[in-house]
Amino acid sequence: MTRLLDNRPAAMGLVRAYIRGIRDYLAAMSPEGDAAAREQVYALIARGTSIDLDTVRAMIPPYFNPNGLPNRESMMHCYGFFRDQGLIPQPVPDSVMQTIWGTEPIEEVLAEIGRVPENY
Repeated sequence: MTRLLDNRPAAMGLVRAYIRGIRDYLAAMSPEGDAAAREQVYALIARGTSIDLDTVRAMIPPYFNPNGLPNRESMMHCYGFFRDQGLIPQPVPDSVMQTIWGTEPIEEVLAEIGRVPENY
């Protein structure tokens, strides 16, 4: 099986689409966003998850970094939690953990399309 990153055009297209999707989602879900777009997102989530629409509307939407970057601190916290629960039988060595982020394609796309402010 070929790794996605070995197909550079496909990998870069995926990253561009992911960042555009995140930005569209965040725009629709913001309090000052378009109500019709927000309803489309709710309907899509309800349809894709089989959760009733009223429940989806009541849920707190997750945060996504508008630049497509991972929240390393949060991911490391979750990793530690699952490791401490014994659900990760062999801990990932620190040397490997430092190499798994793979943000180079994201940074390359951001150099093309520009960064936006990150609101935490």
